[in-house]
Amino acid sequence: MTPVRPRLSHLLTACLIAAAALGGCGDDAADAPVDAPGGDLLDQLRGLPEVASVTEAATDVPGYRFFKLQVDQPVDHDDPDGPRFQQYVSLIHRDAAAPMVMLHTGYGNWYHDIPHQLTWMLQANQIVVEHRFFRGSRPSGGPADWAALTIRQAAADHHRITVALRRLYAGKWLETGHSKGGMTSVYHRRFHPGDIDGTIAYVAPISFGAPDYRYEAHVEALGPAACRQAVRDLQVELLRNRRAMLDQRAAAEAAATGAVYGRVTRAAAVESAVVSLEWAFWQYAGAEACPAVPSTAATDDAVWQFLSEVSGVSSSSDAEIAEFEAYYYQAEAELGYPGTMDEHLDGLTQFGAEAFAGANPVGVTLPPFEPAAMTDVDAWVQAEGERLVFVYGEWDPWSGGMFELGAARDSLRVVASRAPHGADLKDLAAGDREQVLARIAAWTGVTPDPGRLFRAVPPPPLPRPHVPPAILRALQLRARR
Repeated sequence: MTPVRPRLSHLLTACLIAAAALGGCGDDAADAPVDAPGGDLLDQLRGLPEVASVTEAATDVPGYRFFKLQVDQPVDHDDPDGPRFQQYVSLIHRDAAAPMVMLHTGYGNWYHDIPHQLTWMLQANQIVVEHRFFRGSRPSGGPADWAALTIRQAAADHHRITVALRRLYAGKWLETGHSKGGMTSVYHRRFHPGDIDGTIAYVAPISFGAPDYRYEAHVEALGPAACRQAVRDLQVELLRNRRAMLDQRAAAEAAATGAVYGRVTRAAAVESAVVSLEWAFWQYAGAEACPAVPSTAATDDAVWQFLSEVSGVSSSSDAEIAEFEAYYYQAEAELGYPGTMDEHLDGLTQFGAEAFAGANPVGVTLPPFEPAAMTDVDAWVQAEGERLVFVYGEWDPWSGGMFELGAARDSLRVVASRAPHGADLKDLAAGDREQVLARIAAWTGVTPDPGRLFRAVPPPPLPRPHVPPAILRALQLRARR
């Protein structure tokens, strides 16, 4: 589908509204009225009015100090005197004069003190921001608060954090993140472009519908054709002939691990894992794993192990849904999600959309999808975006929703050949990587050490929202298209 983009006059009006409500659209972080506190860094952090509490923790990262901050935030930035919550931000500090890397996961904070590859190459400072409504960074007022889970409100969180910490870190700031974290970094720039000196968004899609069927053509061309067919043949085999076996294995796994299937039934979770297998395979495993795809004659042990490693049934357990329910809400409300037309599964599914309603936040009424949110971001990138780098994987299914640069200034989009959703700077062709590093150097005034890129501290194992139940619902809507 082709998004309808607002005219620039409409964008200006929206920007002025956002500026009045949230202080956005200008050189936001440069205007900080509070003086920086003095003393040791711990005392300085404690002296910031936005910081509710801070503790210093041990770290194994040489040359760095590690701090855990709770930042005081209004639930609704349009009502600063209303309810508030605390947002977890981790900080690793090396030198106040060094660049700062602002890292988003878009979910909970699972990086803590682990340096990102940009941080490592630049020997920069780093903050990791836990997204509002994930893990402990959640208001406690009840279902009504969920209306405040919008990209504009989250961008205001990140603006407030930037304003606070720029009092202590006056160097250049980069913003980054992978997948939803990359999306989050772009949303912050859209509402507060002056906060950050440059953005490197990894594998960040933009969707214009719930579902958005423009991903379909891309998914149909992923990877070697024989591998793509092998994955689809396995899906058909599992749904047609091995459903009972999968359910028995899932029951045994739940008994062993304590997994509970109260929000989505175990039988529906089994079907969801199989329907999601193709997307999850190209997202997380990729072409290198093609030789590992079991044949339709493989043993039950082999197919269960493969399914568990690529698209586990436990992704729909209560604990996993709780970890990602805020994402499912956002996907339904503003972010959208992919739709595909998996005709090879026609007649093999048993569960409709109602079977997955438990993936939504309990007691929360989902708002209607708001298409203007993403069309506005898209229009801003193409008309007013500046100093943006987008990194994608060629064989990542989410690359069917790549951002378009349009007239964005001093910006770049690069694609890593054959790479899945984990694509990063190491996967790029040398020429593309050099272009990205050159922009980072220009934006920060520090030349990245490419040797450190290949010796970076490995990122932590990431919790994986394999495929939102929303995508399964999109598959089941195919007959209505």
